[in-house]
This record gives sequence, C-alpha cells and structure tokens, in this order.
Amino acid sequence: MKKKSMRNWLVILAVIALMVSFTGCQPGKTTADESGVETKSGSTTYPVTVTDNAGNSVTIEKEPQKIVSLSPATTEILFALDQGDKVVGRTKYCDYPEAALAVTDIGSFNAPTLEKIIELAPDIVVASDFVSDDIKQQLEATGAKVITFNAANIDGVLANIVQAGEVTNANDKATEIVKKMQADREALIEKAKTAKTQKSVFFDIGKFYTAGPGSTLDSMLTDLNAVNIAADGAEQWPQLSTEEIIADNPDVYISLYTKPEDVKATAGFDKINAIINDQLIYFEYLTPESDMIQRPGPRIIEGMALIAESIYPEIFTK
Repeated sequence: MKKKSMRNWLVILAVIALMVSFTGCQPGKTTADESGVETKSGSTTYPVTVTDNAGNSVTIEKEPQKIVSLSPATTEILFALDQGDKVVGRTKYCDYPEAALAVTDIGSFNAPTLEKIIELAPDIVVASDFVSDDIKQQLEATGAKVITFNAANIDGVLANIVQAGEVTNANDKATEIVKKMQADREALIEKAKTAKTQKSVFFDIGKFYTAGPGSTLDSMLTDLNAVNIAADGAEQWPQLSTEEIIADNPDVYISLYTKPEDVKATAGFDKINAIINDQLIYFEYLTPESDMIQRPGPRIIEGMALIAESIYPEIFTK
C-alpha cells in the first residue's frame, strides 16, 4: 500500500484554500456521562494542571483572559463555551461562528505568525498537533501555556470540550454541551443498529487519502454500524491505491474533496458498488457540511448525522 504523510497533504489543501479564495455548585465535582467521559461542574480552582492530547502536563496559574486558537475546531469549542470574548487570535480558517471573523487573524494553523501572537500576549494557546515543536517552544518562551488538542475519536472530542471548559472556568457550559452531544450521538447509534445490512464505506479526503484507525471519521463509522474499508490501515491517514479501493468494493463512497465526476472517471471505479448503485456522496471542501464532518468540535455530531444519512438513507431520511 502506498502511503504518504497526511500532514503534508493538509498543508497542500490549506494552500489550495488560500488560493481559491456542560450542574452543581461544588467546585471540581466530577461525574461521567454515558460515554465514560468525565465532566466537571462548578468553578475551576486555580492553579489547575491538565494533561493534553500530546501527553504534556500543563499548569494554568489563573483563569485565562487572553487566548489564541490555532485550529478551527478549538475556536468553535471556545465560542460554544461562551469564551469567545477571550479569544484574541485565530487562524485564517477559523470561520465559525461568524463572530470569530472579528478576531485577529494570526495566519495558518501549522505556521502561524509568531510576531502577531507575541503582540497579542496570550495567557494560553490552544493548538492542534500540526504545530511544530519549534513553534511550540517559541510560544512557550513568551510565557504562554500551550495546550494541544488531537482527538482520535468522538469520546476524545467530548473530553477536549470538558478540558477546555476546565481551563477557562466554564465547566457547567462544557457539561451542558457534552451531555447534548452524547444524547444526540446515542440516538444516531441506536437508529443505525436497525440497519438490515451493514454497509462498507470509503472516505475520500483527497487523492485517495482516507480515514484509518485512530481517526474521528473511523470512530464515527464504528458508531454508525458501518465498515470502514481502511480500518485495518497501518496509520491514521493512509493513502489507498485505486486497486485497493476497487478490491475492497465499498457500498458507499463519501468524498470530502474529490469531485464526483473525477471519482467516476477513475479507471475501474465503474465496477465499485457505490458507483453502480449511485451511492457516491460529495461534501464539497470548505463548506459548512464538510466542516461539521471533519472538525473535532461541538458540531461533529451534526456531521455524524450527515454521514448517517449518506450511508443509511433508508433509515435516516424517513
């Protein structure tokens, strides 16, 4: 299987985009929701120490007043937590909610403009794993605390929201959001269980890169009683050959980047069940629907619902 770095491809997509364009009053009270994700209530007691998705232990001395977000998903989380007034910097791709557009643009998520961030003097920087160690070290040298979010599944997304709530003293709001998301998720899971035949799915996120094990998209397919043809891949974001896709013969082909006409024009794809049975679903890149599916934030369950409708329309579009 030919594989390349998904990190490099996302950088390419970013360039293309540029070119074309949570209840109690007891502080620290912890409970667990149906997913097993621990939630918190009441006020955060500072200093608070958290362990982020990169395994780093980060101590926040006091409630942050100035935050820079280095990913669209974390920007969405912060605004959903009613902490948008504390966000002083965001990437050029942070376009939701609309209010985020008024926040200072500090460049791309993988290579932000350090000078701009330093001028903003944030208390914390919430980053994704696309930020290099070098940039992270330079940010920490300014006194900012850097927290990395990199959810590998839906439970991870919920946990990130809880952690963001703890760090920003928005525990109750975080719990409210997580409870609603989990309830909606459970409803989708239960409905998907009624499918008479389990379907196989291929996610095309551009040039036949796809969602492998340890990705949120793979997690959603598992929740939705579907088979991810790349679930046994050797990495999180593998690139499949056309021969492998044809051999795996997915029932549903979901494209988040490649246009339908280009998919259909691929040699041998006319033999794939998804193409034969008109089960090629396209969510155009950088649209609200595509963002909901791909961004590991508060709208991801809405994205999961879109995927559910795509795989089992006979169940979810009645």
